[in-house]
Amino acid sequence: MNSPSKETPEVIVRRFIDAFRETWPVDLDIALAPLTDDATYQIAVPAFAPIQGRAAIKAELVHMQTRVVQQKHDMKNVAANGNVVFTERVDWSFSKGRWASIPLVAVFELNDAGQITAWREYLDVAAVSKQHGMTAEELHASLAV
Repeated sequence: MNSPSKETPEVIVRRFIDAFRETWPVDLDIALAPLTDDATYQIAVPAFAPIQGRAAIKAELVHMQTRVVQQKHDMKNVAANGNVVFTERVDWSFSKGRWASIPLVAVFELNDAGQITAWREYLDVAAVSKQHGMTAEELHASLAV
């Protein structure tokens, strides 16, 4: 009898991102389950410091939902090399009565058990803040838990 094959890092990351594809996940605990307890999330490299720990990441996302009432994304490209996965997406956030597009590249690192240990997003903070009608500093302050 063959044992089930281990999912690739790319499959794990695609499933993780899919939880956020059409809207905010109903259950963030389930959506964030692929993260290790001590995972890091950096909303915008290098403008924002990394957030450490699944609980803190969840708190940040809950906080984000108070300003961005709806979100979705379009996946453009995915590439993987070993336990590192790169995604190119356009995220969309609905705030203040309009949608804003956020082109970005996200990099995920996974451990050998298939858990996400690091999640970093690279985007143009000035362009995002302009779309939201605020300065980069105001955007940063609005996302700080």
